Amino acid sequence: MKYFKKFILSTAASVLVLLAFAQDKVEYGNNKQTGKFLNQRGFNMYYEIYGEGQPLLIIHGNGGSINDFSNQIPFFEKHYKVILADSRAQGKSVDTGDSLSYEMMADDLNGLLEALHIDSCFVIGWSDGGINGLLLAIRHPNKVKKLAVTGANLSPDTTAVDP
Repeated sequence: MKYFKKFILSTAASVLVLLAFAQDKVEYGNNKQTGKFLNQRGFNMYYEIYGEGQPLLIIHGNGGSINDFSNQIPFFEKHYKVILADSRAQGKSVDTGDSLSYEMMADDLNGLLEALHIDSCFVIGWSDGGINGLLLAIRHPNKVKKLAVTGANLSPDTTAVDP
C-alpha cells in the first residue's frame, strides 16, 4: 500500500507538470487568443500576430499554414512584430471562389498589410510563399523593406518545371 500511494502521488505530480507545459505551448495557426479573420477581396483571411518591433511578414508554402513556422515564430517574435497569414484557400483562410493565382495571393497580403496600417515590412517566404513574397515586392514595392525567399521559382509558370 505504501508503494501504491507513492506511485499515485508521483503520477499525479507528473500529470500536473505535463499540464503546465501543455498550457504554455502556443498552438500556432489555431491560436484563439491572437488569431483573427480579415474579410477582404472576396474571402476570409486568417492571420496571427506575435511580438513587437519592426514588422516581419512570414509566408508559408503551398498547402501549408501558419503552423508550418511553429519553430521559427518563438525566435522572431523576440525581435519583430511577426505577421503570419494562411494564404487564400489554405489553412483556415476559406475561399469559395473558383480561381487562384499567385498574383491574387500577393495582393491579398498587401490588403492585409493595408488593413493593419503597415506601410512596409521585412518579408520571409518559403516555396510558394517565396513566389508570393517576390510578387508582393514586384507588385507593391513600397511594402517590402527586405526580402528573403527560399524554394521559389524564378518564373512561377509552366516554364519552371521540366517537361
